Parts: sequence; C-alpha cells; structure tokens
Amino acid sequence: MDLEQLRALLTKAERHHQPERETSIFALGGRGYYENPTTDLLAFFLDPTQTHGLGDCFLGALLSCMSNMAELNPSLRSAPRREVATHNNNRIDLVLSGDDWDLLIENKILHGQVNPFADYEEYAQRELNDGKRQLFYLVLSPSGLSLRASWQGLSYSTLITATRQQLGQRMIAQPFDKWQVFARDFLLHLENITVEKAMDADAISFVFEHMQQINKLNKLREQAINALDRKVLHKLESEVPGYERYTRRHNWKNGPALRYASNNWEQWSDVVLYLSGASDPMKPSVRVYLCKVDAVLAEQGRMLFAGNQSNMWNEGKNNSVQAFSWVLDHFDEETVLELVSEKMQLLMKFETVVRPQFSAIPNEVTA
Repeated sequence: MDLEQLRALLTKAERHHQPERETSIFALGGRGYYENPTTDLLAFFLDPTQTHGLGDCFLGALLSCMSNMAELNPSLRSAPRREVATHNNNRIDLVLSGDDWDLLIENKILHGQVNPFADYEEYAQRELNDGKRQLFYLVLSPSGLSLRASWQGLSYSTLITATRQQLGQRMIAQPFDKWQVFARDFLLHLENITVEKAMDADAISFVFEHMQQINKLNKLREQAINALDRKVLHKLESEVPGYERYTRRHNWKNGPALRYASNNWEQWSDVVLYLSGASDPMKPSVRVYLCKVDAVLAEQGRMLFAGNQSNMWNEGKNNSVQAFSWVLDHFDEETVLELVSEKMQLLMKFETVVRPQFSAIPNEVTA
C-alpha cells in the first residue's frame, strides 16, 4: 500500500470523526457511585416549590412521560422523600406524593434491577394507600426497561428530552437565571452517564472494512516515530558533550512524548519532544523539566531557559518541578532536532554546572 493510498484512506477517515462529549460541572471531582448524588439532585429539581424557581418543569416532564400519569396535576403535597425505609429495612430511592397520587421511583444508573420490588409495593399498600389515592411505580434507567410488570419503565433519554422541552418553553416566558444554567448542565450530566453515545454505524463499518490498511498506518506511524527517535539520539550524542543516552517514551493524551535525559545525572530532569496530534497541522512542542529544584535553583533555571518559551509553570510536590515549553507552528524535522539539541545542551549545563554550584545539599529537596 503506497503513500497515496494511505493519504486517500486518511481523507475518508476524517468523515467518520466522532466528536467528544461536552463535560458538565456535575462531573467534575465526581467518580464511581452515581446513584445517590444523582437522585438527590433529581429530587431537588422535581420539587416545584424548591428554590430553583423552575416550577413544575421537571415534575411535569416526568409525569408526561408515563402513560398512566400524563393527566395528573404536576404538584406535590409534600417534599420528595429519599431513601424511604420499608418494614424490612429495604430502602426506596425516591417517593413523590401528589394531591391524589403517590409515585415510587427506583433510580438505576449503572446497576441491574435486583431490588426487592415486592417489599416496596407492600410498604406502599400499607403506608400510602388510603383507598382514594392512586399508587404508581417507576423504574428510571438507561434502558427504560422494567423487569417487573407492575413497575413502569422509563429511559433517561426520554425524560431528558421531555424536560429540555419544558425548560425551553419556560425560557420564553421567564428571565434567564443561574438555575436554568444548573438545570441544563444537570441534564447534560444525566445524558453523559446514562445515555449511550453509540458510535456511528458507518464509522464502525469503515474501521472494520479497512482494518488491514489501518494496521499499516499504525505500523507506519511507529516506524516514523522510531526513526525520529534514533535521529534525536544521534544528534544528542554527537553535539552534547558528556551526554550518556537515556530515553523513555510515554503516550500522552494526543500523541507520544519522547523523553531524553543523560544517564550520568543524579536527578530526573529531561527534555521532552511531544508529538501532539491535537491540531492539523501537527504542532510539536519541546519541553524541559527541571526536577527537585528549590527557590534558588528555580531562579537559575529561569535565567537559563526563560526568554522565548511558549509557557512556563511549576508542578509536583511543593512545586519542585519547573517546566518550560516551546511550541512549533508545524513539524519540520531539522527545526525539531535543533531545538531538542539546544535545550539538552542548556540542561546539561544546568545539571553538571549550575546544580552543583547552587545546591549545598542537592538531594534534600523532595519531589
């Protein structure tokens, strides 16, 4: 397969690009068990009397999605109740009590339906049913399926769509405020954790139909990276006095990071060539990391490396790693090799001359 065929394949592949999901604020800092905090927020927005000021947008949308509740009055006679304990000490996720109806909700974000539904129903019949009020049961889940006949199933996708419609109508009549922002972001959060973003069927077919060619592209990519790595090492060994080969490779978010240090240094400072594919054309960057530096060494590092860098920052424990970055507009092999060599020569000076001179006890600074 020649290069022209590979270029044609890349052109076709571009049409099947899958966009990344938008991140919601509710996902920041949250990992693992989603059901409890999600149900807490859902209970808040389902209460028309709460401080969000959105009225019955969420509750009305929920009732409209249920075939036997669409005509009910979207108001509550009491606040939603969470983790309602039955007589057998099982817990119902959420109970909503309307004027003449009660709704038990089992919220399933990631888990199967193995709940004691019979016990929930027995509790509802004994504690909620007065002969006049209607009882309803709902399983809210990604699939929208219910494994028990007496419990209606509702998918998050359906609920989210209906709620967004309600919010859209409210925005026409009400001034835009922070609660509308929070509500929309909460719906985005629900969508991200419950609604499967299926890969486009054409994209899947394209990948499998061209698997052999894609494998060749991946092999060509690795060959190119290895060839560049060898050229960098050759240049460092021929142009940097005292350099002893040490190299590592990492796969960062958008491409490989080739790390170069000298094996005769005490610290793990290095020069990094990051081949980021985040943009087209690719914009490679060269970084320098000065490890285990105190305030004095950090200042010496700034004097040596600062000036025309694209960015400078600190990281690591106690900010003991000082970093510099230079980003190129496009990939040019000669420019990349020269820049890596230039920074390695400066780093060699820093590690062999500056650090011994300005570090009375160089190993006492902890990273």
